Amino acid sequence: MTESTESAAFETFMERLTARPLPQNPMARVRTMAKELAEGAAFNLWGTEVYAFRGAINETAEPHVAAYLKRRWSDGTPGWHLLVSNGYVTWNNSNAYTIQKAAFDLLEEVEPASIFISYKRSESSAFALAVLSRLKAAGLEPFLDLALEAGEDWERGLKERIQRYQYLIALLGPSTLQSEVVRQELIWALESRLAIIPVWHGGFIYRVQDWPQVPEALHNALSKTHTIRVMEESALGYNNAIVELLNRFGVTP
Repeated sequence: MTESTESAAFETFMERLTARPLPQNPMARVRTMAKELAEGAAFNLWGTEVYAFRGAINETAEPHVAAYLKRRWSDGTPGWHLLVSNGYVTWNNSNAYTIQKAAFDLLEEVEPASIFISYKRSESSAFALAVLSRLKAAGLEPFLDLALEAGEDWERGLKERIQRYQYLIALLGPSTLQSEVVRQELIWALESRLAIIPVWHGGFIYRVQDWPQVPEALHNALSKTHTIRVMEESALGYNNAIVELLNRFGVTP
């Protein structure tokens, strides 16, 4: 693998990871780091032995690991001693951490990410139901507003639910953003710091100048976030988009 190919593979890896919100629970963070170290090794971005000096990662020997830790864990890396005590890595000959089978076993597990699906009923109902079904089958926790209770205050109900979720999938067709409800859901998601995953379908392409009613903060989120696109209006095209969506959550169908 050439240096440029390795760099591109690492950037793709980091893009996938940063699309996943980090947990707040301390032990869940330890599991996440162990899983991601194993994932990087599985993708040949680094070896199963991660070289260190006096417990600190050797940035010269492990440039990708060092970059991963800095970019992914800028708010505080879980202590390596916690990975050791939980059997995810071992400290080898005072110069390397060795990633153990317990960490690789985590790759077989699907994290039950909570996901809010935003869509316009007149445009994306069938697609939304297909996404809902596939995410549930993968062990994730998606929510579609079909589940709102009869008579419930829709605005309060939706806002409260969005605030409890980790991700918002926005199914965007040609007229979706004309919906005030959809725009409001996206704004609530931004305010609650959800990871927004736009999915374009029906030939939709987002252009800032086409949507003067969309606030600037939402413009930035929709124009700068990596987008999943339905490349052709066919069963295969929609299936490929859903597979890419599942991959964003660490699921390989």
